[in-house]
Amino acid sequence: MRVRIISEHGYSEALFGLGLSHGVTSGESPHDFNIARMERVALKLAGKGGGHDKFLRQIAVWLDITAPLYWWKEFDTYKVGTTAQSESTMHTLLKKPLEEGHFEGPLPDVMLAELREAWNAQDFHRLNAMLPHSFRQRRIVSCNYAVLRNILTQRRNHKLSEWHTFRENVKAQASYPELLVLEEALETAH
Repeated sequence: MRVRIISEHGYSEALFGLGLSHGVTSGESPHDFNIARMERVALKLAGKGGGHDKFLRQIAVWLDITAPLYWWKEFDTYKVGTTAQSESTMHTLLKKPLEEGHFEGPLPDVMLAELREAWNAQDFHRLNAMLPHSFRQRRIVSCNYAVLRNILTQRRNHKLSEWHTFRENVKAQASYPELLVLEEALETAH
């Protein structure tokens, strides 16, 4: 599995909007306001929920994720606030022969041989029907900090190791991880 944040936007704009709701940035320019003050407010509100953290929805994130189909099936739970474009099996499955590297973990030799046989015959329907859930698919996902925070919280103790990989990569690469994982920061402080 590979997870890479390729772009983030909207941090200062989200904090400016947060200031508007508190009457702090009213009358100020979105390009010239006390961002440090709003960062302190943001940290206090990021974990509150109930609409207090709605500014997180305005911090947009794009991720480049390559993961096995069995992981994508679980990720597809997150439909609100996410958009994805993928390497479509319909358009890419017959473009290049399948190798071990196309799968999460090793495949039995007999299975790989059957997949290669279907590929050699250019039999899309057979190949697609036999494709194991360990097949890796790449998707570009757009979402926001509120969605990521929800995912990181819900998948914190998940039994699939891929969720731990996802969580660690997002936390390590996010520009403002403190807005995503407040519970963990609080637990380690006690």
